[in-house]
Amino acid sequence: MMKTMKYYLKNIFLAASCLWLFTACNDFLTLYPEDDIVDDEYWETGEDVQSVVASCYRFMLEDNVISRIIYWGEARSDNMDYSTSASTDEQYLKDANLLSSNGLVTWGDFYKVINICNKVIKSAPAVRDRDANFTEERLHNYLAEVYTLRALCYFYLVRSFGDVPYVTEPSESEQQDYQVAQSSADDVIVPALIEDLKLAEEYAPEEWPTEQYTRGRITKNGVRALLADVYLWKASDVGNSEAQADYRSCVEACDRVLYNQAMYETEMMMVEGNRMYNSVFYTGNSTEAVFELNFDKDGKMNGATANLYGNTTKGKSAHFEPTAQLFNTYLDVQYDYRARDFIAATVEAGSDGSVVPPTSFKVFKYEGQSPALALVPHTSDEYSYRASTSTANWIFYRLSDIYLMKAEALAELAVTDDERKTVISLCNVTYKRATMEMDSLEYADYPSMDAVKAMVLQERQRELCFEGKRWYDLLRKVRREGATAGAYALLEKAYAREVSTYKARLSNPEAWYLPISLTEMNANTQLHQNSYYAMKEQ
Repeated sequence: MMKTMKYYLKNIFLAASCLWLFTACNDFLTLYPEDDIVDDEYWETGEDVQSVVASCYRFMLEDNVISRIIYWGEARSDNMDYSTSASTDEQYLKDANLLSSNGLVTWGDFYKVINICNKVIKSAPAVRDRDANFTEERLHNYLAEVYTLRALCYFYLVRSFGDVPYVTEPSESEQQDYQVAQSSADDVIVPALIEDLKLAEEYAPEEWPTEQYTRGRITKNGVRALLADVYLWKASDVGNSEAQADYRSCVEACDRVLYNQAMYETEMMMVEGNRMYNSVFYTGNSTEAVFELNFDKDGKMNGATANLYGNTTKGKSAHFEPTAQLFNTYLDVQYDYRARDFIAATVEAGSDGSVVPPTSFKVFKYEGQSPALALVPHTSDEYSYRASTSTANWIFYRLSDIYLMKAEALAELAVTDDERKTVISLCNVTYKRATMEMDSLEYADYPSMDAVKAMVLQERQRELCFEGKRWYDLLRKVRREGATAGAYALLEKAYAREVSTYKARLSNPEAWYLPISLTEMNANTQLHQNSYYAMKEQ
């Protein structure tokens, strides 16, 4: 009884503070546990289950989660370099000069979300026997959410660290004193995630009662997007004898998103090029959103993008900035509006009409409000940033990513000229949108499948930069080729310092993963250090 009262009082306090996900004090959740340990006596009604499910989203909104998605999936890549505001740990991360003592490689916040998901999976089914109003359909919807969010967390962990502890039972201790060794990412964890996501796809709703929920909570399309991504990763393992089947499964999952548009109250479709930045990144929950975390100015603000990408209105100096090499990828043609929409810089037109490359850049995606009116010329003063009361949603999947995942998978399957044309047409969905139909990717310019594969990788870079994906794109290339040279060559073009040491570090495929944190190893004595870092720290 005392524990039940403890949670009741805790939730009354939280309801008063109105700290939540979509809008302050809405009907999805105003009461939720403030930590990841939920006592057995808490599980009495369907509303209790809803509250704990909502806390999974709530803890994913933490800056430590979003910032690590940026650190692990973006900051290490050729899209970014650190600025003068970067910390020593951030500089070491970018320079591949990592040790287990680096504070950016801790993973505790991901396991906090995993633990809550595990608790729902274990405890929610019994609530059906206690609450006659808690329907089986609603239970299945909630289980789909937590299976998918747990899979998403594990997917970030295995892509960042390789083998990690795979825990499916909830901790009953505030200290979470797990003593669990790593499981094989490729042989154990990734196949398990696929099975969980297949179940989640069956259980998930097509849509939620509001458009905001449909974009900001797990739906069938959200499950399918993550499933496609996991299949793409699994297929990229050079030792995978089932790679062709996995690529086909990726394509099929993408198609279940692309041909499921009629299930939405508002049709799911790509936003027009002239409205793309404002609709997708500033306003959020656009018609092309598949799944994004909804922050709220009256509840939980997104501090990670402001802190790492900078925002002059909020008084935040960028810790990471776009590279000149990334900007140059937009100069391959004259009309790629993503150069204006995603990167803030002073861009001048030369006397012959060509673009004079800027010398400094700022990330505009996420923290920006209004880009410059013209593509060329424009000045950095023309850009306006979000106000201090404005916050950005974090996008995990949107239709652009679905088209380009399908393109990448088909590029690995394609043999004939017609198949090559199909891959190019998929990339043209984003490319032609970005160029306002004034330019397109042409079949004649990509005479080989290697050229087509390089084009897909570059189009993903141009379209999805700063969204926490580029490092994992390059790592798939490393895994697929069983060597680092091809992906490293792309990194080196953008690297601004002495390259010999950088190249030596990244010549080992294991260095493309992160070290296991010393903090985590001290807490869990069953962990072993990843081989590259074990050797490095001897």
